[in-house]
Amino acid sequence: MIYEETYHHLLRNASSTEFDTCLYALLHSDWDGVIQSPLHRMARGVGTTEKYLRQIIREFTAPQGSLPKVFVPVHQDGELLYKFNLGPASILGFNKKTDRYCKKYRFFYSDAFKGLSILGKRLLLMAAFRMSVSKSEEVMFDYSEIVPDGRSLFTRKRLVNAIDAVHDALGYMVTITFASRTFSKKEVLVFTFNEGILEQYMENRAERTLLRKTIFNSGFLGHISDSVCMELERVGKYIYRSFLQEATSSSISTDIQQELQKLARFVYSHSLKKFAYALPANKHLLLAPKQASAYLSKVIYNETLEQMAKYAHQAASIKSLLDREHFHRDISEKALGRNVKDWEVAAHIEPILQKHHQADFIRRVLNDWCEKWLISRVKKVPESEGKRKVPNDDGQTASEYMTSIRNDTFGELDKLMAKIRKYGSHAIAPAARNAALAHKKNSLQAFFTIQKERLAPASIPNY
Repeated sequence: MIYEETYHHLLRNASSTEFDTCLYALLHSDWDGVIQSPLHRMARGVGTTEKYLRQIIREFTAPQGSLPKVFVPVHQDGELLYKFNLGPASILGFNKKTDRYCKKYRFFYSDAFKGLSILGKRLLLMAAFRMSVSKSEEVMFDYSEIVPDGRSLFTRKRLVNAIDAVHDALGYMVTITFASRTFSKKEVLVFTFNEGILEQYMENRAERTLLRKTIFNSGFLGHISDSVCMELERVGKYIYRSFLQEATSSSISTDIQQELQKLARFVYSHSLKKFAYALPANKHLLLAPKQASAYLSKVIYNETLEQMAKYAHQAASIKSLLDREHFHRDISEKALGRNVKDWEVAAHIEPILQKHHQADFIRRVLNDWCEKWLISRVKKVPESEGKRKVPNDDGQTASEYMTSIRNDTFGELDKLMAKIRKYGSHAIAPAARNAALAHKKNSLQAFFTIQKERLAPASIPNY
């Protein structure tokens, strides 16, 4: 989508080729806004030379005064790419009910549109944005909206020239006419698009390209069909949105939100790599999209559980440091060369407190996600039907299915606890390093006990 922030930038701050560069970036950005396209392909898509595109990128990545940078360099799998930095990423921060946007209409990417002057492009963007918001293929502007005064982008002459240029290039799909309002007699400009233009927009396939690239680079050279990709993407979207749901609804720092977004990408990408490693022995998944997504979901659960353990241990390590009050007081007194007051010690440990808050908040988000995942799987098991088959589960009985979930979860927890005992922070006593995971394991044991009782066949009373 072309969100309002991008829309206003294109109207005020972009040259003709920069305009096309931004539109190309929107069509080829993944969920994080990273443009998944090498420069030579990007230059060809924009309709310019690679040399001139590099010049545009240098300007886009340079400080823009009070304006945000248009592009931000990012390194992804050893490759230098660029993140489109205007407006929210495609999977985040968008409210369908309140946020206004323009669809990426097909004509934006036509040679005829690319050949227009910047004024012609701005005029059509204004009309397309209003068409997208109003969902009407006929839109109207008061003349004063386009030419408000002598300092505006348009003068009467420039407007007429832009209209003529649009008619010459794209007159087969849009007509622009001057008219006047019936009662006020104010002059207006009417854009009439052909019927059906509203639904003629481009779909962003950058995330799918990245999915296939990740699996290919992980060693699986077979084709992944669109139907399988769509199911895998659905799982990935769920990861992003569920990780960030609590973050966006809470008054937390931007740093934590960004950390959760990076973590969502890491969990999804790392799980896709593990999925790729398993494909040679599970090629049936390529013919069963739902089974493929279920398999990936299980891999993601194990990966999220591991990340939760890491953040739990990190939070515990930072907490052990915070509890050493005399240590912080000694550091503060050595730094200031005098006795210090309590508030000065508090100021010294404030950054450490923030680190602890971040680690503990992310731990809770990941822990909640893991619990919800388990509950959703357990809900598949029918009540009081221990002998029934669980649908779509290769003939497993409900009891066997529940036991497999329990054993898999406890197996992962035991492996993580062994790692932390061996490699965990020495600031925490070995016996206490796994306190959070041990508590989780106990609570899960109680949960599975309850579920086992639920599945037990009802006893027959004696008469």
